[in-house]
Amino acid sequence: MHSNQNLLGRFAPSPTGPLHMGSLIAAVASYCDIKQKGGRWHVRIDDLDPPRTAVNACTSILQTLEAHGLISDLPIIYQSQRITAYRDALNQLMSYAFFCTCSRKQLEHFPVYPGTCRNNKERLENTSIRLSVGEQKLACHDLVLGTQEHELGKVFGDFVIQRKDGLTSYNLATAVDDAQEITHVIRGQDLYPTTPIQLLIMQRLKLSPPTYGHIPVLTYGDGRKLSKQTLAPAIDNGLATSNLIKVFTYLGMPVPNTDEWTVEQLLQWGIGNWDLSKVPSKLRPYSA
Repeated sequence: MHSNQNLLGRFAPSPTGPLHMGSLIAAVASYCDIKQKGGRWHVRIDDLDPPRTAVNACTSILQTLEAHGLISDLPIIYQSQRITAYRDALNQLMSYAFFCTCSRKQLEHFPVYPGTCRNNKERLENTSIRLSVGEQKLACHDLVLGTQEHELGKVFGDFVIQRKDGLTSYNLATAVDDAQEITHVIRGQDLYPTTPIQLLIMQRLKLSPPTYGHIPVLTYGDGRKLSKQTLAPAIDNGLATSNLIKVFTYLGMPVPNTDEWTVEQLLQWGIGNWDLSKVPSKLRPYSA
């Protein structure tokens, strides 16, 4: 395995609560994928939404990653500290954008944004900022899902890049950060629908996109995704080796049975045996 410091992967949790098994799977996958390539791995905390940020969640997340040997090679970045970068990007996008006064209730019966405020170039009170999509088609190449083409206007419509409360949208912040030094993004398929939107933002900012791979997400037996909303149990840091063995099993790479594994040995085994093509098209259901 050759070192290639120009390659950089990332794991970017939102601090809405502690990590669960589904998020640990995404973290380990992104870690092993970039490490096998000889690259570096980076942790970014996506804490742009204060109302959704849980008390002590950042500390809990970082403690869980550390307990499982997942240490960022670069200083931790918090999106809340990068407001200036997002504001600069927003200013660059304003020639493609407009101010929108529509409420959620006004839009709830439309499959995509109907263009109500598309000609509004003057900021009013209580307005969001939307990026005009037009009739653009955009192809996304994914290491897991292959290449797919999207008609952005029909599928997504003009989308919000700054919320009415003045907060930067998830997609704008993520696009700006992922197009900086990040070269590879391995994340869950639940986030794939955001990819064409983020690619369009990168394209209009003239930024280079990373390589994407979207792996299946962990679900309960009834098909619901593990999440904070579905009360997914927090990872027990005291069972780190057992947790990692479960993660690799979910990812289609069962660990050989031996009497003793350390966290470090398991990660080294995972890096050496990492194969994205072995990840099942659907993970077996979660069981505690």
